[in-house]
Amino acid sequence: MKNLSDINLISPSRRNLMKLASVGALGAATGLAACSEAASAVTSTPAATVAIDPNAIAIMSSNENPFGPSPKAMEAMRAGVGNIYRYARPQTMAFAEMIAKREGVAPEQVLVTNGSGPILAAFADYVHVQGGDLVTSALTYEGVPRVAQNIGTNVIQVPLASDLGFDMDAIAAAIGPNTSGVYICNPNNPTGKVVAPAVLKAFVEEASAKVPVFIDEAYLDMSDDYPAGMMTEFVKAGKPVIVARTFSKIYAMAGQRLGYGLMQPEMAMTIRKTGRLSDVNYLGLVGGMAALDDTAYYEEMRVKTARGRAKLIAMAKDLGRPIASDPQGSFIYMDVGMPNGEFAAKMLDKGVKVVGARWSEKPEWTRICIGLDHEIEKCHAAAKAILTSI
Repeated sequence: MKNLSDINLISPSRRNLMKLASVGALGAATGLAACSEAASAVTSTPAATVAIDPNAIAIMSSNENPFGPSPKAMEAMRAGVGNIYRYARPQTMAFAEMIAKREGVAPEQVLVTNGSGPILAAFADYVHVQGGDLVTSALTYEGVPRVAQNIGTNVIQVPLASDLGFDMDAIAAAIGPNTSGVYICNPNNPTGKVVAPAVLKAFVEEASAKVPVFIDEAYLDMSDDYPAGMMTEFVKAGKPVIVARTFSKIYAMAGQRLGYGLMQPEMAMTIRKTGRLSDVNYLGLVGGMAALDDTAYYEEMRVKTARGRAKLIAMAKDLGRPIASDPQGSFIYMDVGMPNGEFAAKMLDKGVKVVGARWSEKPEWTRICIGLDHEIEKCHAAAKAILTSI
């Protein structure tokens, strides 16, 4: 088995990490006060109005939130522009403490990242260093398995169930003495399928007694059953479980790159040693803290996301095309009846961008993300024109 100590990587010690948390406590008052002052200048909480250009390409391929970020987040970022010459360590610690309080964990259990991508890659490194296999599902987000494969880790991808959901019994059965980690994306990307909370909790309880378990909750707060599906309780209980969240989805801050992972402090230190993590930008942190306080915006996004998802489901029904049932993210996964790369090219010719040939397991299926109403209408019309001959 490989040892992280054999790799020339630099990481703060546990004592230094605690000192950083103390620095965060000192910086939190300044950072949070600045956010609060900026946020209080905005009295309304409706999401930002996105300009409509009917001739623009409808981008329905990237799982971005088309409704725009919280006005309070934008105001806070505008107010903070003059401070971008400063390093963001105080704001990082303030953000970590804010998350820790919300999640009910200690600040040293919060790992702040540039979106959730770096921590996904870092977990793949962690599994590789342990010398064993990564167990996950087929047809899932590539952030962990792709990196794992690229660095030489054996990845066991368990086939999906007949409804395109995770076969949790089969995933559990695949965990053996050579397993070093498990990755579950819930809701899954690209299918949008969610694991029932009771089923997932039973799985995590059993699996985490054997190996570390990574639960990617990028889309969970868009699901109907949120917050029942949160797995934070296992982190609180001291289990080797990582829960990752991102501000790129429901908070509409994909361009600011902000996310975090919750885990045991020792695992946080190990993850830091992978060298995958880097500082988060100042404005992203300022905007993120303001967005967390804008609860009206958050609830509005849940409603708008559900409405957009329902429109895509209705579109598929009108087209007569099968989808992965009961999607719970910001997208649907649809059988387009032709090679997905060909479908994507034809859609782009009609001004709509959807995912092309990305997941090889289902070569005639594609993911379509929610957009503004006029974008969904444009997508519907384009797909109808293309698929009527099938």
